Parts: sequence; structure tokens; C-alpha cells
Amino acid sequence: MASVLIVSTAEYVSKLSAMLLDVGFADVYQAHSSVEARHLIMERGYALMIINAPLVDEFGYELAIYAVENTTMSVLMLVRGEVSEAVENKVEDYGVVVVSKPATGEGLFKTLKALYANHNRINSIMQSNRRLQDKIEELKLVDRAKCLLIAKEGMSEEQAHKYIESAAMDMRVSKKQIAEKIISIKQYD
Repeated sequence: MASVLIVSTAEYVSKLSAMLLDVGFADVYQAHSSVEARHLIMERGYALMIINAPLVDEFGYELAIYAVENTTMSVLMLVRGEVSEAVENKVEDYGVVVVSKPATGEGLFKTLKALYANHNRINSIMQSNRRLQDKIEELKLVDRAKCLLIAKEGMSEEQAHKYIESAAMDMRVSKKQIAEKIISIKQYD
């Protein structure tokens, strides 16, 4: 589920929380300082962090940069209008979104919807990446097992491939599991 961390000392957090739930974010957490926020970031993952600058212990752009460099979360900074351009110049290369305060309800809602859509897109890409990494790992193990069968059993590559495939089907397990078993047995023969 997509959760949000709001870093703010302001009282309007409850109003912002209601808007976030309407957008589709599941859980809303709050930190009162950048130190507390950094601790919470290390404890769990968040889809979005909203920084209501300035914070009690730093302005907030340092925390924003830290978050995007060390996590996959999106970051939205709410800053006073007179400093928004200067803050944008500091964080725009990191992909941090800056909104001037006071933010209008409709404009902020649209920004939050876009950030939620961005989170879903990143999440989908990460899942696809995980599947590809698993497939690559399986291919490496199968290739290593085939090499061991070729070297230790005198099989051809085609025979080794068929052996692994056949064993996987017969035992109703993955080729990766068969490859791991072959490696554990043949590696020290």
C-alpha cells in the first residue's frame, strides 16, 4: 500500500491527510523534524514525502535530496512563494516537486494525483525489474549447472539442457531448483 510521510509542524496536516486519502494513498504518517523523518525513512518505505518547509532543524531541501537519493519515494515540498524559485533551483535536478504556499486545494489535489500515478508507475517498473532479475539469476544457475554436467558427466550442452528440463518436469519443480541441486552435488565431485 502507498503510504505518505508528512514532515511538518503545521496544524493543517489533518486537512492534507484527508486529501491524500481521497487521492488513493493508504496511510499517512507525520514527523515533526528532519531528524525524525530520516529515522522513519530508514524504518519503513513511503511512496511520498511531503515537506512543509521550513522545518525546525533545517530548511527541508536537504531532507528532500536525501530522500530521493536513498529511496524510491517521490518528494513534494511546500514552500513560501517568495523562496519557491530558489528552492526549485536547488532540488529540480533531483525530481523534487515544489509547490508555493498557500497552495490551492484543486492545484494541490492535481499535484498529489500526479505523484500517486508516478508512484504506481515506479512500483510497476520495480516489479518488472525484480522479475527480470529473478529470471537472470535462474539463467545463471542453469548455465552453471549445465557447465558442471558437461565437465563432470561428459554431456553435451543439449543433453545437459534436456536433463535439467526433464528433471524439473518430472519432479514438478523449477529449473532453478534442479540447477541448485546439481550445483550442490557436482560442485565438489
